[in-house]
Amino acid sequence: METYAIISDIHGNSLALAAVLEDIRSRGIKKIVNLGDHFFGALEPDVVAGMLNKTEMLCITGNTDREILESLDGKLDKEGMDRVKALLPKQAIDWLKSLPKTATLDNLFFVCHGTPESDDEYLLEHVTANGVFVYNDEYLVERTKHIKERIILCGHSHVNRVIYLSNDKIILNPGSVGLPAYLGNGEHRFAMESMTPHAKYGIVYTDGQSINIEQVHCAYDWHKASDAARKNGNEKWAQYLLYGRMPKELRS
Repeated sequence: METYAIISDIHGNSLALAAVLEDIRSRGIKKIVNLGDHFFGALEPDVVAGMLNKTEMLCITGNTDREILESLDGKLDKEGMDRVKALLPKQAIDWLKSLPKTATLDNLFFVCHGTPESDDEYLLEHVTANGVFVYNDEYLVERTKHIKERIILCGHSHVNRVIYLSNDKIILNPGSVGLPAYLGNGEHRFAMESMTPHAKYGIVYTDGQSINIEQVHCAYDWHKASDAARKNGNEKWAQYLLYGRMPKELRS
């Protein structure tokens, strides 16, 4: 039996990452896949960089990882980015530059952050004026028909989901380690909400034929993380971290 831990969207939350890595270690899992968005946010990007440097795992880049590098080149200006760049050591920046956009693993996994083609689009979710909906089976089968691996890993939405397709493929979003909700802006204003403040990750167990998947919710001191975000001047993040959903006053 092979066992894999799937993590994503740490967003600089060292307390959440510590809880997840400890849970992974306690289960004796050696293979970790990291779907990106490592550092950006209102918390401790430098601490997370040190933790990742000490932990063996397969990593790819996410949209905010790309945005950090674009900001260094003067191609992007984003609220909170100057603080993150000031805290990140050069080694972490160089590491981000080395990461691939997608990867494959053990002839079983296709690994992406958003979609196979874009780190800034959702593979599973369709954002509409009436809310966020999961795409139907027919769309997802067509969308992923070029991928030969059976399990497709994606993050970006921060909402943990397992979708079993009619062609026997599985799409797994492990949820976010470090940011359980956020308010998005695009054609429509929308909320991504996991509905709990827990640090989240996924586990895949396989014997080559059967595949078992476990979605894990790890408790950690989210009150401390929320207080840190508030002290760093980000009240929205403080609320997201504390509740895992969008308080009414932040929806306007």
